[in-house]
Amino acid sequence: MTRFYVISGAHGVGKTTVTALVHQLMNEHGHTTTTFHHRADKAAIKASSQNENARRATWKRKLWHQLPAGLRAWIVATVDEISYARNVSRHIAVATANGEPAISDRYVYDRLVDLRLHGRSRPQVSTVGMACCLMRKPDMTFLLTDTPERINARKDELSPDQIAIYQDALRALFVRLCIPFQEIDVDGRTAATVASDIANAIETTEAARVTARGAVQ
Repeated sequence: MTRFYVISGAHGVGKTTVTALVHQLMNEHGHTTTTFHHRADKAAIKASSQNENARRATWKRKLWHQLPAGLRAWIVATVDEISYARNVSRHIAVATANGEPAISDRYVYDRLVDLRLHGRSRPQVSTVGMACCLMRKPDMTFLLTDTPERINARKDELSPDQIAIYQDALRALFVRLCIPFQEIDVDGRTAATVASDIANAIETTEAARVTARGAVQ
């Protein structure tokens, strides 16, 4: 089975830059990967949903609006999670077909922490929480951390207090769900150095996997 890795962390810690560099480094070392952002298809999904709403028959629209608002919220949240899971699974399937490890920039765990942090609706939080339990667990999650102040200085989307909460919540979630993770303290280091650490860890794991497979055969 294809190995699945996730690079996780608070907004502004450098996940997307590091993920791209990991992909580049591994290619340079002769190890191709399927690398993707966990919500890369979000815009396409939203556009498709809007087009479908426009095409929906009048009687269906009337029936939909007759449903209680709370029920509609649960249905929308559930459909969104199904679409999310399918899109992530599609990327992993591509990696499997190519015989490559899959590396995701963020994952469903980041989504749950983010929704809770921003006080989103119960249907959203509950359905994403369910997805955390049902979707495939990564073989390893690399949790990038740094001081909240440094992260905020790079990207002020979250306050330092929110960043601290975000990082603590991710750690606690990984422990509670028994998600294998390795915390990597950015600590002012360059993205290239952090990416090198992750690429080496993945390459070591992949090499051990190949060796173990050969021993079994």
